[in-house]
Amino acid sequence: MLHPMSLFGLTRRRRTVPMPRSLRIVRGALFVAVAVVAWLLVARFRVWQVPLRMDTDPAVPAGAYVLVDRQAQGLRVGSRVFVATPRGEVVSQVATWDGTMLTVAHANPRSSIPDSSVFGPLPRDAVLGLVLSVFAAGDPEPTRGR
Repeated sequence: MLHPMSLFGLTRRRRTVPMPRSLRIVRGALFVAVAVVAWLLVARFRVWQVPLRMDTDPAVPAGAYVLVDRQAQGLRVGSRVFVATPRGEVVSQVATWDGTMLTVAHANPRSSIPDSSVFGPLPRDAVLGLVLSVFAAGDPEPTRGR
């Protein structure tokens, strides 16, 4: 049976056995490890929303959310990328890639947004991220970006 004062938090605190030093060290190290891993994941990956009027790729609909690898480690011809162009940021596909320069071509040839056929090749630094997964608005199942 509960003591009537325990409902209001007014009971005396029970004495507990102090935690051994080795357990405190293990707990502290585990906390630091989890914090470092979380920080590394946040630093590398990001979720971006595709602008509403972007019609460059039918597989990446306007308004969709995409998981992006900001380091773009697996960049190759055919990869979907977020890229900074002279006319703004767009989602497109890598058409050619020689290690330093790349050209992008939209999967939708009737897109209202220009690609490398208009503004030419881009430097590697123009790639903002490699699209890993696409989450269409209201769709719980992601699709792969590569």
